[in-house]
Amino acid sequence: MFRSLSNQLTFIVGSLFLISAIALTQWYFYSSERFAHEVEQKLHRQLAEHIVHDDINLNQGIIDSTHLEHAFHTKMLLGSGWEFYALDPHGQVLAYSAPAGVVKLSSVDLAPIKQLISGNNLPVYGDDPRNPQLQKIFSAAEIHNQQGEVTGYLYVIIGGQKLDTLVAKLESSQVLKDNLLLLAFTLVFALLVMGFIVKTITKPIVKLNKRTQAYVNQDFENLKTDQQPLCAAKEIQDLEQSFILAAQHIKSQLSKIKTTDELRRELLSHISHDFNTPLAGLSGYLETWLISPDAQRSDELIKMALKNANQMNHLVEQLFELSRLKNGDIQFTPEPVNVVELTYDVIQRLKLQAEQQGVSLQVESEHSGLTVYADIGKLERILVNLIDNAIRHTEQAGQVKIKIQDKQDKVGLSVEDTGKGIPEAELKRIFEPKFQASNSEKTVQNHGLGLAIVQHLLKMHHSEIKVSSQTNIGSQFRFELPVGMR
Repeated sequence: MFRSLSNQLTFIVGSLFLISAIALTQWYFYSSERFAHEVEQKLHRQLAEHIVHDDINLNQGIIDSTHLEHAFHTKMLLGSGWEFYALDPHGQVLAYSAPAGVVKLSSVDLAPIKQLISGNNLPVYGDDPRNPQLQKIFSAAEIHNQQGEVTGYLYVIIGGQKLDTLVAKLESSQVLKDNLLLLAFTLVFALLVMGFIVKTITKPIVKLNKRTQAYVNQDFENLKTDQQPLCAAKEIQDLEQSFILAAQHIKSQLSKIKTTDELRRELLSHISHDFNTPLAGLSGYLETWLISPDAQRSDELIKMALKNANQMNHLVEQLFELSRLKNGDIQFTPEPVNVVELTYDVIQRLKLQAEQQGVSLQVESEHSGLTVYADIGKLERILVNLIDNAIRHTEQAGQVKIKIQDKQDKVGLSVEDTGKGIPEAELKRIFEPKFQASNSEKTVQNHGLGLAIVQHLLKMHHSEIKVSSQTNIGSQFRFELPVGMR
């Protein structure tokens, strides 16, 4: 019953409301009663003093029980709710206006009497001689003799026992019952209205919960962000927006997890496929070496086995590098780099390979001081992959040219070759891992990963690689980088 938020809020707020209503009602009756007592005590505050002044005996300080009983009886005819008591200087009851046996107290506490006479805040409550458990409002006055000494007190209960009896009868009246019934109806109506308000407030939260459950049941797919707001209240809209942001973040994280899993599967696929040829070659050469008695032949077999091992090691490096790039696990640290000097360093590294291929390498630059803002290690990797790719696809007596151009706020780099070129229909796919053009030679050295790595490395530099090619004429790969400090 109390598992839902609306029921809990209704119960809690309803309980607080009911407790507050009861406390307020009690306080209202209490404060109303004290106010009535204060007004009545102020009206009759001088009553006892007037009686003392008008009575001959009391005015002279004489307290005569027989005389006072007759006088008290006469005064009660004027105020049926009054009760009169004559007290000695110590508070002992000497005379009273009541039948025998009704008065329960033989003495009255004088502290409230002195408090009233001194004029302190009203109302002041004193002992009720007829009921020791009750406190009543009263009027009191000192009784003095001819010498001005206090010989006693006149103590008048303003709301006496007859008034209590009348109030008790009124409490059972139909008017009071109707008022209590009206109060109860008002409380019930207020609780119902409050329950409706709580339901209205929590309704958008219930809808949001349903959206969340639907989103989870659909495996965090098909999140609709263009729906109408659940509620006009800013807090609910903020909660809904927070849910959408959290859902989008979850979806993004799941996508990354799926991508990582796909990369793992792809890596395993590449390894199982691409390792087959070099491993088979390595095993074959080693087996032949073991059974070959010819020392000269053995050296050749060892060289071929080493070549296959190196190719396999190169493949492993490329696969792991591509995997880390796709997964965003490689740190990027840009700095000013002299791109001309770096290009010549790469040319020097690949010079032997180009000579063996019969390909000439050339660098064209407007001046040698061109700098770019890049990660030097990754830029070197980009140049190595592009130039190596150009050398491998250029026939003997061909040429590979690296152009470096100053474009004010950027530096343009291009790698051009006079090789076989790439068929136009295949240009869009050359940056896909494992893709090789149909007119390229399928060799162990070429795994189709170099250009994919170049593309990812340039994305880290916020740059894009572009390619143009013509079959049997050559290809051109170009990109731009921001300039460094000049």
